[in-house]
Amino acid sequence: MAPDRPARRHPIIGFLIRRRTIWISEFLANIIVGLLLIFLMSVTILYSVKTQEVRRIDRRIAAIRAENTGTENALTACHRELHVLTLLRRFAGGRVTDSTLCKVAALVCASSERFGYDPLLLIAVIHVESIFDPAAKGRYQSGDESGAIGLMQLQFETATAVAKQLNIQHLNRGDLLKPDLNLMLGVAYLTELITQFKSFKLGIVAYNQGPGAVLQTLSSGGPLTLDYYKLVLRSYYDLRKLAGEIDREVEGKK
Repeated sequence: MAPDRPARRHPIIGFLIRRRTIWISEFLANIIVGLLLIFLMSVTILYSVKTQEVRRIDRRIAAIRAENTGTENALTACHRELHVLTLLRRFAGGRVTDSTLCKVAALVCASSERFGYDPLLLIAVIHVESIFDPAAKGRYQSGDESGAIGLMQLQFETATAVAKQLNIQHLNRGDLLKPDLNLMLGVAYLTELITQFKSFKLGIVAYNQGPGAVLQTLSSGGPLTLDYYKLVLRSYYDLRKLAGEIDREVEGKK
């Protein structure tokens, strides 16, 4: 019986790398895996780049929107201030300098926005108090000075108390001749009175007569003196009528 022949081996299909035989199938698998890894890395890098680009574009869009919103708000404020200035020019009828009216218009718009007032109401109060004169000084019927100062005719003691509530220190009488400060303190005081009495009417009356006098009248059941309140209302309704005329003129020009 013929001896068994050793099994015939197929030729080695592979090659030697660092003394290790790498078969073709294994080599191809390594290449495929490598290509997949390169592809995944490329996709990851591309995704990261695109994500950063999208975020940059989003930030730019947000900045443009914020800028547009700021511009729109600024334009709205300018239109409102121009409308108030036009109204003041008509209402004052040349009795007040244009520079003063411009300053009053800007201050009224800022204060009405801050405290939530109808700007026409503030204008009416300023008109009755000082006829838009920032340097006005109040006088009694006798001719003696009453101590009321500026646009909203504030007493120094009252202004000092309000200033402390607003964390404004070292107030002096001369400061009440500054239109911006006078109007801010006056509107804050009027707001305080309206809040205290829970009534625009009583708040406005108290602004003229003082809260103590109004409380005493109410507690005694006596009639309130409404002359000042009626003057403010008359100015307010005159302003509303004039504002309506200006609005119609503007609409007619469109």
